[in-house]
Amino acid sequence: MAADRIVAQDYEIASRLDQLGLSAGELISVVHQAVAAKANFVLNQPLNAAGQLSYIYGTGALRDILRAKGWLIDRTGNIEATFDPKTGIKIVFQNADSACDDSRDPKAISDKGPAASKAVDLGQRNLFAEYEAEDQAKHKKENAALWYFFVYINGDDVRAELSFPKHIEDGQFKGFNERIYIVKPGEWAMMPKVDDNEPPAQDFEINITRKS
Repeated sequence: MAADRIVAQDYEIASRLDQLGLSAGELISVVHQAVAAKANFVLNQPLNAAGQLSYIYGTGALRDILRAKGWLIDRTGNIEATFDPKTGIKIVFQNADSACDDSRDPKAISDKGPAASKAVDLGQRNLFAEYEAEDQAKHKKENAALWYFFVYINGDDVRAELSFPKHIEDGQFKGFNERIYIVKPGEWAMMPKVDDNEPPAQDFEINITRKS
């Protein structure tokens, strides 16, 4: 199912992220830390450890960036999110089986539960003007628009998108209001690499120059 809006051109990506108080460089730094964490998986660890490491360090890296901007840790419904009281949105780090594919919606590696489904449904209120003033006035986290930062890692094929789902059905996302492409197919190999053996940096910045 095609998203209502796909933001894939570089100039559109920068402008849209700026509206959300974000930048591509910040989000790409999160991807770097998630990739490095997954690469630290060793054979003797549980089979799901690679994904767990990516999720743990990806979530932490995202919060390092967002909390410095005034965002808040939010765990409403046991969902590990980060909430912006200014814009009324939340972001969740999510390992995915694909990203930045116009013909295919990203799918969570692990099925989503009832709490995530409820949170996504409540977040649709932000699309309607009659609810906007009320929700912003109350800063009701449970009604925040719930965005997911989908990261796909398969060896050297790494992609990422920041997207706003419409619904969750049978444990998976069903349609998207908007998808913003952050790392598109083939771009990862062109980006500056960091030392995977270095500990995550608190103030980590990457200057990105995309292919023309």
